[in-house]
Amino acid sequence: MSEYALRLAGIHKRFKSNHVLRGVDLSLTVGTIVGLMGKNGAGKSTMIKCLLGLLKTDAGTSTVFNDSSWDLTADSKQRIGYVPQIMTGFTWMKVETLLEYTGSFYDVWNKEKVKSLLLEWDLNPQARISHLSEGERQKLSIIQALGHEPDLFIFDEPVAALDPSSRRQFLKELIDLNMNENRSMLFSTHIASDLERVAADIAVLKNGVIAYKCNLATLQERIRRLHIRSGRELPESLPIPGVIHSIVNRNSATVTVDGLPDDYVAKLRNDLSADISIEPLNLEDIFLEVNR
Repeated sequence: MSEYALRLAGIHKRFKSNHVLRGVDLSLTVGTIVGLMGKNGAGKSTMIKCLLGLLKTDAGTSTVFNDSSWDLTADSKQRIGYVPQIMTGFTWMKVETLLEYTGSFYDVWNKEKVKSLLLEWDLNPQARISHLSEGERQKLSIIQALGHEPDLFIFDEPVAALDPSSRRQFLKELIDLNMNENRSMLFSTHIASDLERVAADIAVLKNGVIAYKCNLATLQERIRRLHIRSGRELPESLPIPGVIHSIVNRNSATVTVDGLPDDYVAKLRNDLSADISIEPLNLEDIFLEVNR
């Protein structure tokens, strides 16, 4: 039986008339990385805050290490590392002071690891946080989350302000943690190529629910693009199940489908008297297609 680091079941959250989450179901097995994607305003940050007990849900259940998110024990909090979209507060402190202050709240604080990351990511321990760039603050926020060696990392757009070199260093750190130390991670980002490198499963939040949740290979098998060319004019409404998006231009068409079996493609070739090629899509293309 799988052990879960976190589970959301039937989560609803409203802000007055805005029904943001409409029955979110999501689980993360211990030792895996789930990449969370969704358009701006889809509710990713709201979902994460509900998961962490920073917002109270209107319905459903949310647990982290089998504790209710709204009533996390001190032990569970020790096991969570969280990187928010924007680092706020304590800007009057120096980098070193903030990290020492953060470390005082945890039973474990890896000073050598923190020191190594400061050096590797070129952060001056004596710099005032108020003088740091957005990217430098993001690096500091990540180091805060790594210092107490948590079992579960929750990242809400952690690399948005990082330059390519820093992003690559960060992703390597995640891969090493997952492979060598069996850490669990929920990684929300718009950068599809990053998720292709690190995530075991991809979850897509759309219209307040998790529309897709599977590994990348399965997602690529499900969502594909057909290029159709026929010797005769094609109907405007093609007889294809699972259409996500289609463009028909007389005797040619481009159609994105979800879950269309290969034997149905063979049937289409015969029914439409058409040549049909299948284009595999990368994660960014899939995300754009399902969010049209």
